[in-house]
Amino acid sequence: MKSHLQFGYLGNTTFFVALKSLAILANSKELVTSITLTEKLGIESSFIRKVLAKLMQSQIVEGYSGRYGGYRLLTKPEETTLYDIYIGLINDTNNNAEPSKLDKTDKLILSILLESQEETEKILKKYTLSYISQHM
Repeated sequence: MKSHLQFGYLGNTTFFVALKSLAILANSKELVTSITLTEKLGIESSFIRKVLAKLMQSQIVEGYSGRYGGYRLLTKPEETTLYDIYIGLINDTNNNAEPSKLDKTDKLILSILLESQEETEKILKKYTLSYISQHM
């Protein structure tokens, strides 16, 4: 089956960085610094901090600043689905507004996207962070 998803265009997306960072946290008993994550992932620490800040708001990660700071996973990897992480990244309290006017074509497109979202949700709920962390 040929994939139409072009992974080369995804690069270091927020979701990829979140999953890989959380997998490292899941495998660590200690606080993990953004410097350590940068070294292991080869991604700018400022981007990693931005991603983890979203997950802190979602109560998936806790972070401590300062000389002895770092990040720790708050959730159990075996109970945290990829969907939980995805929702943690996209939840935005300011993004609840419905479009004011939808024409017939808008409604059609929206229904297709919602169907796609439902399938994505089913798949992401099948996998846990523990599954990803075991393959790091």
